[in-house]
Amino acid sequence: MNEFNQFKKLIHNSIKYPDKIHSFIHNKGNAKLGDSLVNFIYSISKSRVLKDSTGSKVPDFVLAESYRQSKWKKYNRIKLTGNKGRIADRVEALILYFWIKEEFSFEFFIECLTDHLNEEKLHHPREEKINAVDAFKILLDNLYDKYEQNSES
Repeated sequence: MNEFNQFKKLIHNSIKYPDKIHSFIHNKGNAKLGDSLVNFIYSISKSRVLKDSTGSKVPDFVLAESYRQSKWKKYNRIKLTGNKGRIADRVEALILYFWIKEEFSFEFFIECLTDHLNEEKLHHPREEKINAVDAFKILLDNLYDKYEQNSES
């Protein structure tokens, strides 16, 4: 087993509510861990697009707005309420949930964001936020589609 899989197993064994999506995303510890995952995948994606190493924190606005525009909100599958910080925490935990459940790979998250980030927009903070909302909305829609597919099975 490689180090990455050992790390993933360690995380899986330490999280709460691994089989109940609603309980999982409302757990503060899972949200904190999801925050690290989201910032890491965004930083790698942004670095690939810019062809230069960078570390970035995804603003709460980006995650909250991407949820508001996503299929999760449109079809009222998971109702997230509260301020943008609370919604962002739930979105971070939601992304972690799908990674922990091995529904999507780390590489998939990075490719999805990389494919939808625009190099020119990443040099302007306001445009970067709008571009990041679009990229995360697409990522969330992919999660939603997988969730619906699994619900039908």
